[in-house]
Order: sequence, then structure tokens, then C-alpha cells
Amino acid sequence: MEFDPIWVLAALALVGAMATLCWQSGRTSSASDKPLLSQRQIIWGLLLLAVLVRLVFAVLLPQSYRPVPAFWALVIVSPIATSFYGEAQKIKEQGVATYLRDYHEQLPQKPFHAATHPPGLPLLFALLRSIAMHPTLQSVVPLKEQDLQVLRQAYRYLKPFEPTDLWYPSDADMKAAWWIAVFCWLFGALAVMLWGWLLTSGSGQGTLIALAATTPGLLWWQTTVDSVHLLVITATFAAAWKWRQERSIPWALLTGCIAGIALWLAFKNAVPLLAIALWLLWEQWRSQARLPLLQIALAAVLAVAPYLLAWLLVGFQPIATFQAANAGHHAQAGAHARSYLPWVVGNLADFAMALGGGWLGLLVAGLVWWWRSGCPPSVSVAALLVLLLLDFSGLVRGEAARLWLPFVPLVTWDFRQVAPSEGREGALMVLVQGLTALALLTWLEFLRPF
Repeated sequence: MEFDPIWVLAALALVGAMATLCWQSGRTSSASDKPLLSQRQIIWGLLLLAVLVRLVFAVLLPQSYRPVPAFWALVIVSPIATSFYGEAQKIKEQGVATYLRDYHEQLPQKPFHAATHPPGLPLLFALLRSIAMHPTLQSVVPLKEQDLQVLRQAYRYLKPFEPTDLWYPSDADMKAAWWIAVFCWLFGALAVMLWGWLLTSGSGQGTLIALAATTPGLLWWQTTVDSVHLLVITATFAAAWKWRQERSIPWALLTGCIAGIALWLAFKNAVPLLAIALWLLWEQWRSQARLPLLQIALAAVLAVAPYLLAWLLVGFQPIATFQAANAGHHAQAGAHARSYLPWVVGNLADFAMALGGGWLGLLVAGLVWWWRSGCPPSVSVAALLVLLLLDFSGLVRGEAARLWLPFVPLVTWDFRQVAPSEGREGALMVLVQGLTALALLTWLEFLRPF
């Protein structure tokens, strides 16, 4: 078998345990007519199982990709999979001020992926690298000498050495890359915990946590930068939701700050942020309890504050950077080489696969519920409209399941209203969705980072 049967069985057991907990929800003892497990016990149990499910899926790699720590490190340090680690090294050499000031000029010469992003991710990688280089953290990395040798060989295969190369990753860099992969995993786990908290607030349905934990797409790229984007968009929506409820300046400031971080990390995060903004405007139009204009202005200014501060402090050029990144995206994304129409359909099918059968069923039922309820303001409907516009624009032609991951919490949010309250139905949804995620991971090669 290509995959370690122990880890496959562990994944099956954990998915089964989540389904069992969901099934126990609402069941009572025949003797006392009291619930077998309290709702609080079920929710905390599902949160714990959600973390374990993500961990098992993260280490569930083909035998040929082992040892797992080496693979995690290679994905981070790879000049193909992300290339942000190499950019972190350039920041150390050039200094932050020089790096930002010349960023728009250097962007066309940057490697794959890095040439399409603002400087937020390289700066984040530089920060995480400085943490991971601490001797204490370096001493506990589970990479042996033979593992490091495998990493050196794999890196040279991905990027053959040239006389013009100024930097090649050292053993310490390889160990630091493993820690960055762990940090990314933690970011993703935190995002799912936050999403689970949002889903259960007001409803108390533990099944929603289990559905969040078994969402296929969220289990496939856990140790990559995709987890960073998932976290900042989920956190932005969580803050915006609280802001909409309380209409207070602290929540407005927090929403703007997190949105600013998200936009500083990646230009593509502007798309899910647009969905959140459309939802807020929709609420502003339809609801009598409106957000004060001063709070909206403060949030908007904070959302672009990182670019303004970088421009004022070190001469960073936001517009020139966006133009260069857009040109890089056009060259890399295959928009000029791939037919338009097949990908309009393929992107939606890819994203549907990432959502999973449970959420897809709730999405269809939720749209019917939303229509019959008089079309109230809905972040899920706003997110779906933005995704459809993005799809028909032709800007995305492939990898939609990965690129659109931050949309998953937004698309599913309002459709929690139609989630089954009966434990048996919820357990069946979780079981089908979790097993589908496992089957796809073990059979589809393109779900691995490279």
C-alpha cells in the first residue's frame, strides 16, 4: 500500500469518532431520560477531535514522501512550491527598508509565486524564520542527518546550483523550514477552531464543528501558506460579525486591522474581503440598526494602512507593485495558455469537491431557505456572487480548490440554519464527508503541494 495503513486506520477511527459524537447529540438515557452527553461535552469533544483529524491528515503522506518532517520542510523551503523562504533570506541581507523601497523593481525578477505577491508574506516568513532559528527550537527538530541529506539532494534537483546563486539553504534553514510548516499547521488549526466557534454560536450544534473539521479542502494543504490566508480571512469575518452585532469602535478597529493584514499578505485576499464588505453594505442597506459612518471610515483606512505606512516610511510603491504582481500573475496563471470555457466549469467543480458533500447539501438547502425567507442579507450569498464573478472573469483557470479556501467559511456561514438537529442525520453527513476527504487525498496526486 502506498500509504501507511496505521495512519489510514487512525484517520478512519477519528472520522468515525466524530460521527459517533454527533450521533449521541440529543440522545437520552432510557432510565433517566437525561442526555447521555451534555452539549458542552459534545462540543469540546468535537473540537479536540477536529485538531486530531487535522494532524492525522497532515501526516498522511505516501510512503515515497517520507519522512514527513523532511517533506514539510521541503515544501516550505522549495523555490517552486512557494519561494517565500528565499525571499525571507533576501530581507535579512538587504534590510527591511531597502527591500520594501525597491520591491516593485525587483518583483519581475522574483521566482515563481513570490513574483505575484505584495511583501507581506516574505516579511512574515522572515519573522517566522528568525523565531525558528532560535537554538532551542533548532535542537528539537525531528530531522536526522540522513533526512537533511535527502533535503539537500531534493533542493538541488528543484533548483540546480548556478554560479550566480548567492544563497543556498543551510541545515539550520532546513530545520527552520520545518518549524514554519508547523506554524502554518497551527494557523490552519486555529482558523478551524475559530470557524467552529462561529458556527456553534447561537445554535450550539456540534455537528457544525464536525462538518468544519472534515471539510475536504481544509485538510489538504495544511502545512502551506494557504493556512495563513484561511486564518486572516476567517478572523476578519469573525471580527466583522461581532462588529455588526455590537456596532462598537473596538470591533471596527479590529476588523480593519485584520483586513489590512490580509491585504498586505496577498492581493488575492481582496476578493474574499470584498465579499465581507458587500455583506456589510447589504446589512447597512436592509437593516435599521446601521453601522456608524465614522466606524466604517476607520475600518476602511486601517484596511489599507500597511500600504500607506510602507509608502510614507520607506518609499514603498503600492500601485507599481500591484501592476508588476498583476503582470506576473498573468504570466504564471496560465490565463494566456488555457481555454476559457472548460475552466469556468472546472473551477466550480473543483471548489465543490473542496467543500465536501455535507456542505454542498446544506448549500443547496440553504439557498432555498434564503429565497423563501425573503432574501435577507447573507454573507454566504455575497461570497457565492463574488466567486461566480471571479470565475466568469477568467482570472482563475485551475487550482480553485486551493486558491478559494478562504471562501469556505464565508460560503457556508448562513447555511448553518438548515443543518440537521437530529444526531443521526448529522452523523451520516460527517461520515460521508470525512470518508470522501480521505478517499480523495489518497487517490488524487494533484492534492499534494508539488
